[in-house]
Amino acid sequence: MYMTHFITHTIEPWMPPGALKAKSDYATIAHHDGWHELSLYRYNDARFSEDTLVKNIGDWLESLHTGDFVLHQFPTYMSANFESQFASALKQRHIRRAVLIHDIEPLRLLKENAWEFEVLAQYDIVIVHSKAMQERLQQAGVKSAFIIQPLFDYLSPDQPPAKFSHNINFAGTFQKSPWLQDYVGTTLTLFGSKPKKWRDFNFPKDIHYQGNFDPETIVTHLNDGFGLIWDSDFDDKTYQTYTIYNTPHKASLYLRAGLPLISWTNSAIGQFIVKHQIGFTITNLTELNIRLNQIDRAQYQVWQNNMEKIAKDVGEGNYTRNTLHQLL
Repeated sequence: MYMTHFITHTIEPWMPPGALKAKSDYATIAHHDGWHELSLYRYNDARFSEDTLVKNIGDWLESLHTGDFVLHQFPTYMSANFESQFASALKQRHIRRAVLIHDIEPLRLLKENAWEFEVLAQYDIVIVHSKAMQERLQQAGVKSAFIIQPLFDYLSPDQPPAKFSHNINFAGTFQKSPWLQDYVGTTLTLFGSKPKKWRDFNFPKDIHYQGNFDPETIVTHLNDGFGLIWDSDFDDKTYQTYTIYNTPHKASLYLRAGLPLISWTNSAIGQFIVKHQIGFTITNLTELNIRLNQIDRAQYQVWQNNMEKIAKDVGEGNYTRNTLHQLL
């Protein structure tokens, strides 16, 4: 048994709450289970000297001792130099190290000199979203032990499950979904912040734009229909390809609302949907209306029944708790 176990939590007060919820929930669940929070204050380390970086890491790790265990929530969105030095500092102090991947840039962007793989390889255990993500990291030279956590938890109060309809709910980052600009089809209820580039853009008539809600209240606005998970590849962005590997946090949001899921057939979450029979998958968006029109209330109810335990586990933090137990 390790002396003390810590979980890192990057503090970035200027970020929108929705971008912080996954890491915050993970730290909250861990703290409830006896872990200590190790706060890292995000700063632009490119503007500061190497001495400042070393001092900050030293200060943050001051209370840790040989034999302790650190679970690092990655990435911090500081620099490659910070991530590498942080992992090295843990090793120098003879601290056992695990890393939890929230996102990994070289799998979703065309990126040269992908330093992330070398950093992840420094950790004893890497927590990934899927078997596909594990295999991709192994191909990139990461020889650590792996734990697969197929869903992120989403702490929120219980609420009545969504009602049957063919309405599509979509919450997320619009920049990853340029298809929204040309959408035609079943009513789509859209949640999120309009990016500056879209400020003067009016959504197509089939999209009902609801604006942005914080992650604690948005669940109460997902009242009927389905939850769509769909990103696109374009230019140098491989957002759809990335879903082969990752589990989007919005899947957990939809589950908490009782919305059956719709996703790309080749995605990791798509395989989860099929395995647990909690919605359906499509190969492209042109299939969406056809598939929806084939679904009746009875089928919808079957999917909701299958989701019930999963949604409860997500709301209680049980996917995270299972991972923490495996670590220790």
